Amino acid sequence: MRAERASLCELGLLPDAANHWPLATWLDSTHSRPAHDALKRLVNSPLGDLTELSSRQVLLPELASFAQHVAWKELQVLAAQVACFLSSNYELVPQTVIERAYFAVRYRDIVRDVSTQLRAVDALLTLSAQVHSRLAILSADSAFGTVVAAFAAATEDSRREPLRLAVARGHTMSLIALDASVRAKRVPAGQHITNSVPFSAVLQSLVEATWQLDAFCSLATASAAVGGVIPDMVPRGAASMTFEGVRHPLLPTGVQNDLQLAANERVLFLTGPNMAGKSTLLRAIGIATYCAHLGMAVAARAACIPLHDRLMVSITVRDSLQRGESLYLAEIRRVRAVVEAVERGDAVVAIFDEVFRGTNIKDATQATSLLVGGLAKALHGTFVIASHFADVAVAHEDRAGVACWQMDVDVAGESPAFTHRVRRGVSDVHLGMLLLDAEGVGPILRRMASY
Repeated sequence: MRAERASLCELGLLPDAANHWPLATWLDSTHSRPAHDALKRLVNSPLGDLTELSSRQVLLPELASFAQHVAWKELQVLAAQVACFLSSNYELVPQTVIERAYFAVRYRDIVRDVSTQLRAVDALLTLSAQVHSRLAILSADSAFGTVVAAFAAATEDSRREPLRLAVARGHTMSLIALDASVRAKRVPAGQHITNSVPFSAVLQSLVEATWQLDAFCSLATASAAVGGVIPDMVPRGAASMTFEGVRHPLLPTGVQNDLQLAANERVLFLTGPNMAGKSTLLRAIGIATYCAHLGMAVAARAACIPLHDRLMVSITVRDSLQRGESLYLAEIRRVRAVVEAVERGDAVVAIFDEVFRGTNIKDATQATSLLVGGLAKALHGTFVIASHFADVAVAHEDRAGVACWQMDVDVAGESPAFTHRVRRGVSDVHLGMLLLDAEGVGPILRRMASY
C-alpha cells in the first residue's frame, strides 16, 4: 500500500506541518529523537504483500513482550555516543608505537576522549550482543530482518574481540591503538578479506539498527495497547471490508460500530447531521485500514480487510493562497487524484468528508452524485463518503455498488441524543435550525427581523 503524507496527517498517523501529531500519545513510545524519526519512517512504510504482513502480524506481539526487557535508556545513550564518535573529526590515532607515543604526548585531551569513546563502543557491542541473543529467536519480516542482521554483523565481527580485550586490560595506549580500526572509513592495510567492510560502517549500521529497533518496538507496543484484534488480511477482491466493533484508537471506551459491505459494494455513503460522529467514524475506518497494512492490531473486535494499493483521505482539505487554489479547486484536484488512481486499476481506499463543500449547494449535490455513481462502477477499492446530501443517498440507495449508511440520532426528546452508532439507511434528521434555537441564536434573529 502507498499513502501520501497528507493523508496520514489527516488521520493523525503522522505529524502535520505544524508538528501536531494527534496519535503520538498512542504510537510513540520511543526513547530518543533518532528513534522517533525512525518511527515516522516506519509508519510511512506500509506493507503490500500478504506474506510480509503475516510475518509482521506474528512479529509485533513478540516484540511487545521483548521491549519490556530492553535497557532502552542505556542502549540509546550509547548509540548516540558512538554515532558522535564515528562522525568526529579527530585525527586518527597512529598505529605505529613511536608515532602513537608522540601523538599521546602532543594531544593528551584527544587521547583521553578517544579512549573514553572506544570504551563506549565496547559497551554498546556488549549490550547489543545481549539484545541480539533475544532478537535472533523472533519472527521477522524483511524490514525487521535488516535490523537483526545489523545486530548480528556487529556483535559477531572478529574486530570486536581485540577491542574487548583492550578495554578489559584497561591500558590506554593499547586501547587507542585500535582507534583506526574502529573509525577508519576504509579498511586499514593488512586486514583480512573477511573484514573488507570498514568496522566504522558496521558500527554505524548497528547504531541505526538500535533506532529502528526502538521504532519497531514502539509500533508493537501501540499495537498491543489498542485493545483490538489482528485483522484478517485477504487478497484484493477476495472479500469486502468488514468491521465488528470498530472505534477510534484514542477512544478505548468509545462507541463500537459494526460495518459490513457486500462483495459488490464499492461506495459506503454515510449521512447524518453534524455532531453525530461521521468524521470520527471516517478516521476510525482509515486508521484501522492503514494500521492493518502495517501489520498492527486494529481497534475492533473483528475485522476483515482486503489488501489495497493506495490510501487517499480528504477530510480537511483547505484552500491555498500560495498555489492559487480555492477550496473547491483543491477538492476537485483531490478527487481527480483518486479517480485517476482508480482508472489505472489501483485498489484504492478513499475517504471523503463533506466533499465539494467549497461550492454552492446545487453544484455540490450534482458533483457528489456524479462521484458516487462513478466510483460505484470501480472494479476494485473501497470508497467512504460522508455527506449531508441525503437526497444524493436516496437517489443511489438502490444502485448496485452503493451501500447507504446513517448515523443514528434520537430526536424524541427536547434535545437530540447522539448515539454515535451507525446503521443501514439514509438519515432524514435535520438539526440545523433546532441547534440554532437551542443556542439562543434563532430567537434573537427572529426578534431582530420583526423590528
